[in-house]
Amino acid sequence: MPDSFSTTSTVSYGGRIINSIKGVVIGLLLFVVSFGVLYWNEGRVDLANIAKTAVEVNSAAVSSDATLTGKLVSTTGSVDSSQNIGDSLFLNPDKFIAAERKVEMYAWVEKTQTQSSSNTGGSKTTTTTYTYSQNWVESPKLTSDFKHPEGHENPVKSLNDSTTEVTTASIGAYSFDPQSVGLPGLSPLALNAHDVTVKNGATLASDNYLFIKNSATGTFEAPQLGDLRVSYLVLRPGFNGTIFGQLNGVKIDPYVDQAGNNLYRLFVGSRNQALATLQTEFLTMLWLLRAVGFLLMWFGLLAFFGPVSVVMDFLPVFGTISRSLIGTVTFLAALVLTVTTIVVSIIAHSLVALIVAALVMMVVMLVIARVIKQRKLNRA
Repeated sequence: MPDSFSTTSTVSYGGRIINSIKGVVIGLLLFVVSFGVLYWNEGRVDLANIAKTAVEVNSAAVSSDATLTGKLVSTTGSVDSSQNIGDSLFLNPDKFIAAERKVEMYAWVEKTQTQSSSNTGGSKTTTTTYTYSQNWVESPKLTSDFKHPEGHENPVKSLNDSTTEVTTASIGAYSFDPQSVGLPGLSPLALNAHDVTVKNGATLASDNYLFIKNSATGTFEAPQLGDLRVSYLVLRPGFNGTIFGQLNGVKIDPYVDQAGNNLYRLFVGSRNQALATLQTEFLTMLWLLRAVGFLLMWFGLLAFFGPVSVVMDFLPVFGTISRSLIGTVTFLAALVLTVTTIVVSIIAHSLVALIVAALVMMVVMLVIARVIKQRKLNRA
């Protein structure tokens, strides 16, 4: 069977108008949701600010300061573990803090390309082309999900990904839980005969991959449908790292503040490098969600005014002009509304914080005044 299929459909003028009116509801929903996303985003907590309040302790010896128990601390030192781990399959046990097995299958991949054109009289013709090719993929698509499954049957992936961490590890004199802490990124493992045991039909195909032949004629250089390739990502001990968490004697545990913010992370490098990483993560997500909020608002406005362009499509040239004008106007409107919402949200969250702080202060003052009054009465 051919690996490319095209289908053409035409929607009548009346049908397009009805669909565009339905789209108005979706547009309104997206428009409203955008304000919620933007407001919530501006109120997110920057974990870097919490991390800055952590008391820095020396990892060379366990602190004897009992007042630090239960407090947020950070310490920097050599990360180590006495345990050896593998993946109970190919990866031999070795000095790893964590090891991840990544399995890809050579499988059918579906790509979709759509082209639409408006016709005189308001109808719209859409041509959709489905192209099928084989490539390495980590999560093969189910054959039943393909538009044209015939001749593009993907076998079931016979081996899954896995991640293993040691159960105990230390940073200097302090222990921590590697299975609960947020670990730094893992690095690709260069494979050799010392690192892996070749079995179950696998072969060491390169420095990066094991190859498992599930087809009749497949090779690593020319794989066939169903063949697998396996690679590994690991985190080795012995690096200089910084951890943030709650101090409990000789152990650093997860830290949760009164607002429910959790901080239990291990970083490569110094405390300052860790703080910089947290700051970068926060700013990246901040601007990403701002962009998401803007796009939700813009797409919502486009959908809301969609019926106007559809009506104008009775003569396609008028529809094209209206889409251009509506796209420009709604883009500018969404941009202005997004900036305004961000500014108002920042102010609103600041006011809420000030009000909460004032209420807490009032409660504290009332408690202190009551205690003082009670002491005076007791003395009298």
